[in-house]
Amino acid sequence: MATRQTSSKSGKRPANSAAGRPATGKAAATGKPAAGRPARSTANTPAAKPAKGTGPAAAGQPGRGGAAPAGKPGPGGLSGLGAAWRAAVTWAGGGVPFATLIVSLLGLADAAYLTYQHFSQSTSFAGCSENGAINCEAVTSSAWSHLGPFPVSVLGLAFFVFMVAVNSPWGWRAPWPAVHWARLTSVVVGIVFVLYLVWAELFRINAICLYCTGVHVLTFILFGLVIGRAAFSGVRAAPERD
Repeated sequence: MATRQTSSKSGKRPANSAAGRPATGKAAATGKPAAGRPARSTANTPAAKPAKGTGPAAAGQPGRGGAAPAGKPGPGGLSGLGAAWRAAVTWAGGGVPFATLIVSLLGLADAAYLTYQHFSQSTSFAGCSENGAINCEAVTSSAWSHLGPFPVSVLGLAFFVFMVAVNSPWGWRAPWPAVHWARLTSVVVGIVFVLYLVWAELFRINAICLYCTGVHVLTFILFGLVIGRAAFSGVRAAPERD
């Protein structure tokens, strides 16, 4: 009888024997503190470091090898203008042909304005006084403003229209010698006519027209360019670049 009672007592496990053990399994996975252990404080736990390149310090900074920040002009602006300018010079023939084309276009604009003023019968010229030694109205309305039945402004307009044509790339590269001789003859006639008009302004009208003077100066420049090229290169077609 004593032996049976001893074995029955030794087979029983105390009910509270697992009270001090930490919880395992599902309790540990949920992050809850096990019974009997104080919860670990997280107040002093260092915060997680942000990934490189994603923090506030990296905001607004372009990535390595990325596009340049907005607002800065690209380096191709000036080089693009330079390339366009070189292309225009090459298209016009370069050198003297290009210079004569530019001067002819300026003269055409000036002569066109004088022609407009003549036919509109305007009494005022932009930037030109109406009394004194510089008087555009006195010059353009004088008896010397006509050559026979033709207004001098119209003759000047016709001259520069022809100059634009013969000083264009097609005019300079024309294979016909008559085109190049016509250019040379025209500037000689033009400079003689300009000298006549300057004489009339200084000694007959006693006044100077600023726009007429602009036409005179541009004609002198054309004369020097065309005569100079004929003297050094001959009266012939211009190559691709002069």
